[in-house]
Amino acid sequence: MRHIFPRLSLRLSPPQDPPEDRLTLPGLSASDRERRDTVPIIIALVVAIAPHVPGLPLWITAWCILMWGYTLIRLKTGWPLPRPLFCYLLTFFAIIGLLANYRLAIGADAFVGLMSLMAAIKPFEMPTHRHKMITILLTYFIIITSLFRSDSIFIVLYMLFSVFVTTLAMIRINAPDRDFSHSRNLSAKILAQAVPLVMVLFLVFPRLPESLVGVQDPSQGKSGFSESLKPGQISNMALDQTPAFRVEFQSGIPRPDQLYWRGVVFQDFDGLTWRPLAGSRFLPLGKNPDTSDSGITAYTILMAPHNSHWLMALDRPVKGPRWAVVGRDRSLRARIKITKKTQYQAFSRLPGSRQRSLEPPRIGKDERNAAYKLRSTIDRFKHLNPKTRSLSREITAKTATPSEKAAALLSFFKENNFVYSLSPGRSGPHPIDDFIFNSRRGYCEHYASAFAFMMNAAGVPARVVGGYLGGEFNPYGGDLIVRQSYAHAWTEYFDDTRGWIRVDPTGTVAPERLTVNPDGSSPRALTGDVSGISFITKTRFALDAVNLRWESWFTGYSYFDQQAWLNTLGLFKGNRATTAALILLTITGLCIFSAVLAWQFRRKKPQQDPVADAYETLRKKLSGANLVPEAGQGHVAFLKGSMAKRPDLAPEISKIMDLYVSLRYKRQAPASALAEFRQRIKRFRPKLFPKTKERD
Repeated sequence: MRHIFPRLSLRLSPPQDPPEDRLTLPGLSASDRERRDTVPIIIALVVAIAPHVPGLPLWITAWCILMWGYTLIRLKTGWPLPRPLFCYLLTFFAIIGLLANYRLAIGADAFVGLMSLMAAIKPFEMPTHRHKMITILLTYFIIITSLFRSDSIFIVLYMLFSVFVTTLAMIRINAPDRDFSHSRNLSAKILAQAVPLVMVLFLVFPRLPESLVGVQDPSQGKSGFSESLKPGQISNMALDQTPAFRVEFQSGIPRPDQLYWRGVVFQDFDGLTWRPLAGSRFLPLGKNPDTSDSGITAYTILMAPHNSHWLMALDRPVKGPRWAVVGRDRSLRARIKITKKTQYQAFSRLPGSRQRSLEPPRIGKDERNAAYKLRSTIDRFKHLNPKTRSLSREITAKTATPSEKAAALLSFFKENNFVYSLSPGRSGPHPIDDFIFNSRRGYCEHYASAFAFMMNAAGVPARVVGGYLGGEFNPYGGDLIVRQSYAHAWTEYFDDTRGWIRVDPTGTVAPERLTVNPDGSSPRALTGDVSGISFITKTRFALDAVNLRWESWFTGYSYFDQQAWLNTLGLFKGNRATTAALILLTITGLCIFSAVLAWQFRRKKPQQDPVADAYETLRKKLSGANLVPEAGQGHVAFLKGSMAKRPDLAPEISKIMDLYVSLRYKRQAPASALAEFRQRIKRFRPKLFPKTKERD
């Protein structure tokens, strides 16, 4: 530590050191020393844990406030510290409470909770300088865990502030003789010097495609769709305004009714729950499409973690990132779970392009077999929802083609007073029968599930697609924000000649849902018109735009991006010249950084004192004449003693002494006194023996 912070003069006490603090100021009492060190440490702990308070259980926050409050109060009142046995009991009950709260769910929340409990009790155990330094290191660990909550630019800036406060606390307990302004400036300097090194490590330090030990945070899969869909699941997300992902288009934003974001395709239905078809095979993405085609839309998505493999893409994708595959159901899926914010680029073909349909004009045999296999899986549960099965066959009895059957069923929803609602009511063992014949109130998943079931009952393979519909345009960032409340479900049915065709039965009951977001934002929001937007909304958009740019660079820099960047530099390709140049450049950069660091932390010489320097020269000349000051003897007393011992030197020493006294002790010494003082000392040549001394 002394080499890293040479100005701090750090002294870590070994375990056998006595409880009293070694780094003390003269005349400082034990209570003052404790107050001087404890208060900065607690302030650093409070600042470090503050971002975690919204996600911590209330009892852990109260626990920290109680422990730290008692510590601060006892500094004023002199209350005793808890005994070690009592601290052990507090630790035991804290761990029991933590296990009861999180059970066996090992994740970020449990880890942060454990760190908070440790930080709350640690101020009771800081009798030595070593324990205080351990508490400071614990604070740094807590600061790092802020990235578990969020990696937005605002959290990163707050982390820098927290590091500054913690470093300031460390300087205060290691350099008690320095004033606050010096400690503050030194903390800022250390932080500024560390930022470039952090940036280099961020770019070149090896990244992993998944977590280091394979432990996933259970909280990361709470948002968005899961691997199953049942009535009421999407409606529960209707009030969640958390962004699910953000989109930046290379060209213009499509029409609101084209913003169908395809995610999970559900093809297996057991009468209550829809699931993806088990054992479905994934096809690799094809060749890069012709991006000059007016029907191809290119965009970049920054997706929030959801702890699953599926990726969102504008319906329907034709190209995605190289680390993703497209399934037989035309969904885009990653080879690894999305456990952190991920940025990727995708291309989609929208309806109305040069291609006449969403599917290739030729439908392969495998595609047909898979579609009709889907219908057979629905028929396994013929005993469920019997009324709806009969009704569907009755409605489609006079129709022939799949399109005619779909039109007939949509007319049924339109003409029978169905209502689009977030509160459909409770359902029994036959949920679709209850929805069709009793409540007739439901959200998008109710209509999509009922329509797909009725199409299968009528002999047409149909499936449910889960994703999002719409988006909120940010006029300052130029991106589209898709929130969790925009979650949507629609249906696809299979036609032998046209393939899978999208149909949204919700649009029949509530046509405004196709063009208006659930939060009420109108289609004109996509034009970037901010004339009718409030100041608070404009501010939110501006902050969100800044944060998006940060996340695109910071969060979007993934394992695959790092590999691509290193490949661009010639690494991993056998290009020895480029590799050698990169290594040489890195070494040169580290040398320059080390030189700058050494220069910044160099030991400065004390401020020059010309009078003291000249007197030191005089003392050395007198010592050559065997005139040495006694222990504790002052400068003037030494000169008087020298005159008594060497009367032959007394006249010159007397003149020099008068000048010294004038320069040192008179408020206004003559301007020429210093120059004369230096000149007389320079000309002074004392000899070892006086001239009159008789030799033996």
